[in-house]
Amino acid sequence: MNSKKDSPKKESPYKYLTIITQLAISTVMPIILMIFVGKALNYFFNTGPMVMIICILLGVIAGLRELYEIPMKMNMKTMAYNKREQEEYDEKKEKENKKDSVNKNEND
Repeated sequence: MNSKKDSPKKESPYKYLTIITQLAISTVMPIILMIFVGKALNYFFNTGPMVMIICILLGVIAGLRELYEIPMKMNMKTMAYNKREQEEYDEKKEKENKKDSVNKNEND
């Protein structure tokens, strides 16, 4: 009865570290990238700080969007996994109930 399917799935000790790192990089990288884009535009077009500020704001918006999207994607994956697990459990219980009812009818 102690098979691999019955035992709970072990989580990697680095799972949460990778999630936090992914969130940090996905949030900071658009901001840094837009700072460089803003500086380049200021250098080539001599526009002053306005383009730099707009680029930084766009980077912050993109970073915050990623900060929202990544946990939502992970939540959807978890929900799909839980649904699959529940369906497998229900099927297993249904088979056991049918088997028990057949055994009970044979004994009567």
